[in-house]
Amino acid sequence: MNWLAHDDTMPSVPDALLKRQEKNSQVHLGNESDIRSGQRAAKDAYPMLNRIQAVVETRATTLKTVFKNKNPRYYPVKRGLLRSFSSKSFNISTVWKIAGSWPSENDIYPQKDEKIGKVIRALQEAQILGARNTPRGTQLKLLFDLAGKQTVLFKPCWYSRNTTIDGMVYSGKDRHNSEIVAFHLAAILNLRWTPIVVGRRISLLEIYRLADQELKETMIKNNTHQCVYGKCYYCKESEAVCGETITGNVEGALLLLIPGKFAKYRSPWQRTYQNGVAAEWEKTDAYCTKVKEKLPLVRLLDLIDVAVFDFLIQNGDRHHYETREDRVLLLDNGKGFGNAFKDHFDILAPLYQCCMIRKTTWERLQIFSGGALTETLVELNEIDLLYPLLTKDHYIGIERRLIMVYTTVELCKEKYGNKVFR
Repeated sequence: MNWLAHDDTMPSVPDALLKRQEKNSQVHLGNESDIRSGQRAAKDAYPMLNRIQAVVETRATTLKTVFKNKNPRYYPVKRGLLRSFSSKSFNISTVWKIAGSWPSENDIYPQKDEKIGKVIRALQEAQILGARNTPRGTQLKLLFDLAGKQTVLFKPCWYSRNTTIDGMVYSGKDRHNSEIVAFHLAAILNLRWTPIVVGRRISLLEIYRLADQELKETMIKNNTHQCVYGKCYYCKESEAVCGETITGNVEGALLLLIPGKFAKYRSPWQRTYQNGVAAEWEKTDAYCTKVKEKLPLVRLLDLIDVAVFDFLIQNGDRHHYETREDRVLLLDNGKGFGNAFKDHFDILAPLYQCCMIRKTTWERLQIFSGGALTETLVELNEIDLLYPLLTKDHYIGIERRLIMVYTTVELCKEKYGNKVFR
């Protein structure tokens, strides 16, 4: 099921727009030979992508006004989220036990519960009692032991808020603010599959005092700065995170660990991560037909929800995904918000190739039309200690991409009717 093939019912696309999509697809890859190989891959992979993106952008200009105006249904939802996320106190003797009792399948926390705010406050304020390395993954992460016997993951800041990351969609290091905003956005969309995440400033001088011996061996002094490079696949001393001169402070994201057993799978829409080599899904119009033969419907719908979410934040690096109780989780959201001005449309491939989406997801998306999504997101972001979390351009980008999601679903609906909704 797809609408990529020639169809007389589809709107005509100006040649200039197609040419612009082709130009935009040929991103900077590095040296001249890399660029040539990338362009060869583009010749094979991008005609399909260029065509569908051009159709979506053309149709978006005539999208129904209902998608461009605020839906009054968003306000009580926003009010409920703000009430749930806000708290001025917590009980350290019970707060972690409460959070640990919430996860069920891939719902990590309740839809409405003012205790969520208490967990957020505890993550922001609970004393750090110990610190150590975690070698898992490709980038620097630390484990902290908080008061009340709770372990959390810490992802440090690498970039300023206004940094634009050029190149491939997966370029650059993780963005700690992306992890925080992803938590807030997922709550708004009722995709409560992320860890609970907060921003926090920590002192690397204090962390050194609390660190075990292995972590201390990966902490160095750079002139007067306390730094850490950690232990991971790409960790090295020449790429350390350093704190401020006097306080040793560095900001980062604190992620509450999710209990339970996880399983890890390769994404059907995984990129090749090789210059000049396109994946099958980038070249095959009917790729979703093959995916449907291998995955149950619930799993496929989970992955389509993930694609919509990833497109909004521009996380194009979900090469694998993890499940809990056989349901997909939204973990590792640090590659979002790299470039506010570019929309990597191929992240949305599961939606436009399969032309299906959960009815509940579609209804939720429609509640937050006309700027209500970013209005709600900003107000949730304001609760975080590291606010502002995004620049204005990133919020504009989210709204622009939401219109593209609306348009894609509407085009699918025109061709397949209500069979699109599951």
